[in-house]
Amino acid sequence: MINHCTLNLNAIETMNFFWSSIASKEKLSEKFILDIAILEPFQNTYNDEFTQESVRRCLSALSNKEPFSGNKVENRFYSRNLMILEYIDSLDEKITAFKGIRINDILHFIGDLNSTNDINSLEIIVVPSPFDTVQCQDNKIILNFFKFHLIDGELKADDLTIPEIIKEALSNR
Repeated sequence: MINHCTLNLNAIETMNFFWSSIASKEKLSEKFILDIAILEPFQNTYNDEFTQESVRRCLSALSNKEPFSGNKVENRFYSRNLMILEYIDSLDEKITAFKGIRINDILHFIGDLNSTNDINSLEIIVVPSPFDTVQCQDNKIILNFFKFHLIDGELKADDLTIPEIIKEALSNR
């Protein structure tokens, strides 16, 4: 049973600064971009096709207004970042909605799932990712920031709310 749950928005907070800086035509240092790529939330998304270097290259190209060429996954990450920059006006509202997530509501909604008997502590991580809406790794649920949209004031992806997505992910792990 889950006794403790945390929400990790570190990647979103940092990326919000990145996107806002790029949108206002500020130049960001390569050191800052590398610092983003080594953030723990991003580490949870890396695999053979999408690495720390992938994030660094994508964000560097965005920062320098350069064309980007990469593999399919890297190009998806680059395109999704471009989309955020195109709709930068709605970014604050979306981030505020993520900050407003109520952990107790999620825990109540999850209830006593049998599949959570071996989980004492759950970490919900929100990170921009080129992958699926949700990933389960041990006691971590990784939510893909890019996949969520505000619909009638509520964050949804694939017509599901965050508590519904988390419950489904935990049920299927």
